[in-house]
Amino acid sequence: MEEKVLQIINKHKNKDSKLLAILHDVQDEFGYIPEEAIKTIAKELGMKKGEVYDAASFYSFFRFKPEGKHEVMICDCIVCHIKGSERIIERIEKEFGVKMGETTKDGKFTFKIVEGLGHCEHSPVMMIDGKIYGDLTPDKVVEILRGCQ
Repeated sequence: MEEKVLQIINKHKNKDSKLLAILHDVQDEFGYIPEEAIKTIAKELGMKKGEVYDAASFYSFFRFKPEGKHEVMICDCIVCHIKGSERIIERIEKEFGVKMGETTKDGKFTFKIVEGLGHCEHSPVMMIDGKIYGDLTPDKVVEILRGCQ
């Protein structure tokens, strides 16, 4: 891992705003920003680990844990909540053995709760890898998820 991180750092060594570019490339390479990478970046840029982490954690798009192959966002806005998103969330947690915000042990899914996906007319809704699914029931959600490759 360290060798790959060093290659990424060298790619950006002559740029003024290199830290964010390095962090983006590290996340693209590994799917998240490992602690080992933070240590290497800090050392090579003459920064403290905490400074690199603070910069990265300021932005919501940087991740510090591996995520699943499929990102599943369950809408829990007021409309979806009224129409049953809570039952869907409970079913997912029971069926897949995770809490919202976690990744399944097999690395297949990362589940997240969001507030609004912009499809209230089809509540409750979820999004898997950018694709919207609506008019959901707990059974329908499990069926859709089981069909994901």
